[in-house]
Amino acid sequence: MTLEAAASSLPVRIGIDVGGTFTKGVALDPAGRLLAVSHVPTTHRHEHGVAGGVLLALRALLRDLPEEASPALVAHSTTQATNALLEGDTALVGILALGEARDERRIQNVTRPPAGLRALQAFVATDTPDFDARVQRVLEGWCDQQVGAVAVSQAFGVDDAGFERQAGELARAAGFPVSLGSDLSGAYGLEMRTLSATVNASILPTMVRTAGHVREAVRELLPDVPLLIVRGDGGAADLRAFEETPLHTVVSGPAASLGGAILAHGVMDGVFFEVGGTSTNIGVIKDGQPALKYMTVMDVPTGLRAADIRIAGVAGGSLVRLRGRRIEDVGPRSAHIAGLAYSSFTPVDRLAGARVELIAPSPGDPADYAVLATPDGTRFAITPTCAANALGAIPEGGYAHAQPESARLALTLLGQHLGASMEAAAQAVLEASAEKLTQTVQGLVREYGLRGTPLYGGGGAASVLGPVVARRLKVPFVPIPHSDVISSIGAALAVIRVERERSVTRQDPTVADLLEREVGDEAVRLGADPASLRVETEYSAREGRLRAVATGAHPLSARTRPLDADELQQQARQVLGDQAQRVFGGQHHTLFVAPRVRRVLLRRVEQHAALVLDGRGVRLLRFEDAKVLTGRPHEALEQLRALLAGRAVAPHVAALTASRLRDYAHLHDPALLLRQLTENLRLEGEIALIVEG
Repeated sequence: MTLEAAASSLPVRIGIDVGGTFTKGVALDPAGRLLAVSHVPTTHRHEHGVAGGVLLALRALLRDLPEEASPALVAHSTTQATNALLEGDTALVGILALGEARDERRIQNVTRPPAGLRALQAFVATDTPDFDARVQRVLEGWCDQQVGAVAVSQAFGVDDAGFERQAGELARAAGFPVSLGSDLSGAYGLEMRTLSATVNASILPTMVRTAGHVREAVRELLPDVPLLIVRGDGGAADLRAFEETPLHTVVSGPAASLGGAILAHGVMDGVFFEVGGTSTNIGVIKDGQPALKYMTVMDVPTGLRAADIRIAGVAGGSLVRLRGRRIEDVGPRSAHIAGLAYSSFTPVDRLAGARVELIAPSPGDPADYAVLATPDGTRFAITPTCAANALGAIPEGGYAHAQPESARLALTLLGQHLGASMEAAAQAVLEASAEKLTQTVQGLVREYGLRGTPLYGGGGAASVLGPVVARRLKVPFVPIPHSDVISSIGAALAVIRVERERSVTRQDPTVADLLEREVGDEAVRLGADPASLRVETEYSAREGRLRAVATGAHPLSARTRPLDADELQQQARQVLGDQAQRVFGGQHHTLFVAPRVRRVLLRRVEQHAALVLDGRGVRLLRFEDAKVLTGRPHEALEQLRALLAGRAVAPHVAALTASRLRDYAHLHDPALLLRQLTENLRLEGEIALIVEG
């Protein structure tokens, strides 16, 4: 490309979501506007698996892009890891347990293979002079037994994983894909680390193969464009992460949807509700971030955190179940599983002479699922989408809008079977569907303290069930624009994210600093722009756990959708109120404060709330009551030293500099806190210290 062409080109981010039924792609311009959309069936039976669909979706996007468009990034979310586990597409795993010889029996007991996975187990003592030779003999035996991948887990590997890494290198040299327990979790608990490594290893061969096909598919059309994958925590990583720790990509698709709602539409607090054809994914957004929890995979607790996604077996395409003259349930079987067309998407003349019939959609199912059967034996599904269209609840032009006449006929026939009107039958279908979803949403609202916040709708069938659930909860329903491709949009906008934990017995600034550097370096290795990097640490004394999270944007993403000063001010006022004022700004972060008055025992108490936003308006830190200390480092630290005088426990403190936000929530000892701040800030210019309470 010439310099003139490069200067006039339009950098484009491409996001592709590989779903169970469809693979959907989007192309976004630097401002996040939609340039092109593609939908193709997911190619499960293609010789290259889902990569075939990725290639088709990518080709369709490139055909529709303007001439000046220049793809600069491809990111995709996928159900592959989840599907491999659910469908049993797993390898025979060799579990190599390491530790001192005296602990052999205990180590073997806690590193047993998990139920549901095919695995062999071997123990090698680390306090033996022929460690390498013993490991080699185990690996040679596993070659003969057709082991497909190796999981290596060392007792006390949190403190020193040297033998674990040594054994891992020997296994790689022998041709095995390898999963190390220390790479999956830095927390104490040999059993949990081993189980995590074993589950991860079981899908390594399939994921390495898939990653290779996806890489080749993208390289065929866009040879020099970076390729990222969305992880289950909503962040992105270089595709090599898919080949090393595919377990991180479980719930990748739903996490991408949450990311799309946050990054493309500024959602800060609420329950996000993604309605597909077969199931509904329900997640939480709080303070502009997906709510995360430790994953349990195949009943195996892991040391990995991912978006807290609740999955309900009811959606826009679910089939209605009857008992006598009433609706018993809706789902879990869907029109897609039964291989039936929706009545509402069928020309009305094809439904002539139809009557309600009860069937069993799959072998072993009860024969209580209602469908329409025409005189020629063709069957059509009656679904919540049909019910919503019959009531005129889907606006024309909406993704789930169908043929009203067909929908009304289907629900009229269902109503006659039930002894009810068309309207009553349609409303009953929607209410039965919403009942299951409402209970799940209510549980999340209580758990995350989100009472009164909106219900946000995504997914192709969001407009079918979202308004009904919101009405039951007495909260607003907010449909997300382009809801049918929100996961693809989230993939295109995803940021690099790396999270690591360490089990610690006490606060230690040195360990925290090393962990910060480790996650920061890893984020850069996986494609983050160093200038956009942010690292946060969190210490839990109760759990004896230190967590560090590094987030950063890919160099292209780092330049997308920055907010100007007025837009940032508006974001701050939405959170803090109209009195929010900017008091400090850096290259990537801005600090706002707002006065507040509280009544405590009939006294008026004045406080100041504080909020830190990044350049996109995402909330990074929020304090309901804080003091802000600004100036040169020695000036601000002197003020802090005075505040800490006589205190046995340090408050939560964060430091904002021209280029970086540092969170010191993990330091509770005042002396350690001051020492760490002095070390980290001594070379900075103007700074702001935010002190809770």
